[in-house]
Parts: sequence; structure tokens; C-alpha cells
Amino acid sequence: MASVTLLVVVLGGIYFLRQATMSTHYATGADSRLVVVVQAASNRAEPRTTLHELAEAQVSTCVLHVASERDGEVEPVPGTDDRFMVTLRPSLDSTDRKQYEGCVEDWSVDHLRLHVVSMTDEVAR
Repeated sequence: MASVTLLVVVLGGIYFLRQATMSTHYATGADSRLVVVVQAASNRAEPRTTLHELAEAQVSTCVLHVASERDGEVEPVPGTDDRFMVTLRPSLDSTDRKQYEGCVEDWSVDHLRLHVVSMTDEVAR
């Protein structure tokens, strides 16, 4: 009897763990968009390469990993030298958002470190 109870508890635990960790996607709407602001830092990059070019390469590459695309250019945030903004359309669901943020914060582009400052949902006009 104890082995049957243990089996039920283990199988129940596996089921709930699966539900808690499984990636799920949902529709975000074609008119939605996500504005992402990143802060960039560079160390020993090529002298002719700008921080803006490095940030653009990283955020653009990461779009290939999610169900969205860039809506416009990667723009510098006014009044800053190290922050950049990109808009994705449609917005990302929670699974793609985590994947995009993780990709952006990876050290994929040599000598560049990006930190996601904010991700803001908006409705396209």
C-alpha cells in the first residue's frame, strides 16, 4: 500500500512540475508591440565600431529566436549614450519574452554586454 501511495505522489509531483515549467505560447494580437530598452557596455571593441552598431547587432539577432520582428530601427534613447530602444511587433508572450531577454543579455556579440532595462507593451497606432 505504501508503494502505491508513493507512486501516486511521485507521478502527481511530476505532473505539477511539468505544468509549472512547460513553455506555453498564446496569441498577443497583431496590433500589439513591445518596446524594449537596453543598456549597453563595451570592453575592448574594435575602435571603428560604435556601441549603437553593437547593440543593434545583438537585439536584431535575438529577434530570430522569437515569434516577432523589429518594427523600425534600433534607436538611441534621447539624452543617453548607452541606452537603446527597439520595438517588436507583435508583442511577445511570456515564454518568448523570457527567451528574448535571455538572448539579449547573453554575451553573443564580442566585447558587448547588454542589460534589459524595460519591456513595455503598447498597442500599435
